[in-house]
Amino acid sequence: MTRDQIQRQLQDVFRRHLGVPPATTQGLVPQTLLAGKLYEAYVLSRVVEQLAVREGYSLTLIGGSKLQLKTSHGPINRKYPRIELQRLGNCVAELWTDIEFLSLSYCTGGAPAITKGDFHELDIIIVVPGVTGRPRFDDVWLGVECKNTGYEKGLLKEILGIRRELSLLAQTQPTNFQSWPRTTVPAYPPSCLLVYSTDPKVIDYSAPGKVFGIDFIHEGM
Repeated sequence: MTRDQIQRQLQDVFRRHLGVPPATTQGLVPQTLLAGKLYEAYVLSRVVEQLAVREGYSLTLIGGSKLQLKTSHGPINRKYPRIELQRLGNCVAELWTDIEFLSLSYCTGGAPAITKGDFHELDIIIVVPGVTGRPRFDDVWLGVECKNTGYEKGLLKEILGIRRELSLLAQTQPTNFQSWPRTTVPAYPPSCLLVYSTDPKVIDYSAPGKVFGIDFIHEGM
């Protein structure tokens, strides 16, 4: 898909499921974005659609009239827009893009100061409402990584590390979702973790995900 096609898809999805006009998403895919960020924008449209159609959430853009992908990861800044997931008029979770979370090892190790190894990045993240700064590992409902590149063993090692810093392997636990992306996960805390990739070979690396609760999805662009 071209940049303009991705922009039109986002505008359509946001209009249908968030009730916002095309002008709101006009700057979501600026001309300077690299191919990886374009793919992130595309996956964001897919995630929003699944949350609305399969999960039945009411989705609301909060905190501004514009939503734009950031060029780098960082903590949650509540001055920036986010998408609220609502049920019966109440916000139950928030969707953000390009966010760093505090790892399980940091939060359980009692480290006095945050170092570079104590947080990790996710391209798309759903967390409990009201978080400021870096959410804790147990604030996370869903993490999504977007890979517009050839999928190789190094990327598998990376996502297995992310899984370990989000949760411990455990007996099957219920997630916070009723249908999508999954209702149970063999991890505690029971966060969902997805890998979207344009490379069909991503499925060749999916076997460990069946054990640790990671879903590998081939999604062309």
